[in-house]
Amino acid sequence: MLALAATAFVLLWQWATVNANYGGNWTALFCTGALEPHPALDASEHVYLFPNSRGYDGQFYHYIAHDPFLRSNLKSSIDDARLRYRRILVPFLAFALAGGQSESIDRAYELVFLLTVALGVFWSCRVAQNAGVAAAWGLLFLAMPAVPITMDRLVVDGALAALTVAFVYYSPSPSWKLFLVLACAVLTRETGLLLVIAWCVSLAGRRQFRTAALFLLTAVPGAAWYAYVQTKTTANVYATSLVPFSAIVSAFLHPLRYPPGTPLAIAVHAADYLALAGMLVALALALLWFARLPLDPVRIAAVLFAVVGILLQRADLWRDVYGYGRLFTPLLVCLSALAAQYRRPWLLAPLAMIAPRIAIQLAPQALGILHWAA
Repeated sequence: MLALAATAFVLLWQWATVNANYGGNWTALFCTGALEPHPALDASEHVYLFPNSRGYDGQFYHYIAHDPFLRSNLKSSIDDARLRYRRILVPFLAFALAGGQSESIDRAYELVFLLTVALGVFWSCRVAQNAGVAAAWGLLFLAMPAVPITMDRLVVDGALAALTVAFVYYSPSPSWKLFLVLACAVLTRETGLLLVIAWCVSLAGRRQFRTAALFLLTAVPGAAWYAYVQTKTTANVYATSLVPFSAIVSAFLHPLRYPPGTPLAIAVHAADYLALAGMLVALALALLWFARLPLDPVRIAAVLFAVVGILLQRADLWRDVYGYGRLFTPLLVCLSALAAQYRRPWLLAPLAMIAPRIAIQLAPQALGILHWAA
């Protein structure tokens, strides 16, 4: 019931913002920018274009859903086809659910997202119950950064957030359900491989080598798909520093500049700093709790994401909360699970520090909805 209520709430928000802010055009949720090259698909579907904008990642996954096997020229409209196509699970599920019918894919994509919300909340409630706290604490899943960001821009990170919760729920013992969750995680986003590594390292540490070898097979479908994409696309090069924390420090020293007249600009800048500090706290907590029980798969997953956060220093990644917030949502999921299991509410501090900035990002839409409703 909580999962259904949460899903209904998310759908209600999307329906309201689409009608209030985007003239009833649901394709606005893909956040397609007018400054990007547009395929004929955009015109035929009357895709909503954000003026003077390059849009956001959801527009590219939208194109992939229409051509999941790279059989058309749609990949030329994707900023980095090799990178985006690796994250095939959500676009493919939309394609399959629509039966390959182009006119139904957009609705199917939305349905896939709502399904990830329902499953994410359901598994979160189960994790809460197993920890001996009220199932309603599972609604905290809606506050994980990747979830409102996906609600806003239909990226694939909400699905990985749900699969991470499933990983936490099923990790106490090997099962075919955990096998399926891990295989899906690798196909959802490359960082899903960290969950596979965490589980196999945990098994190997307990000398369950055969089971670890078996679960390594969960990476095979992803590896096969990556190889297929490799033959069909070319790679982009990103400027990445090898100096730990360098991009994070740069984000602190050179914050985003907002257009003149931005309402409450000081508060927005303060929320930017608070969110970035919250992510640093999350990295530190992951390292600290891993040291206490290094063979726990949830702690291993958290520390692996923390290590990636420390070493992956791309300026565009750490520039705003929509970048690093959704990428490291699995880390926040793991910390939240530990908070429930050990009754340590202060482990939720990073999430509380990041949430205000995401709320500010959604505030203009909320004002539009209130005006429309009035």
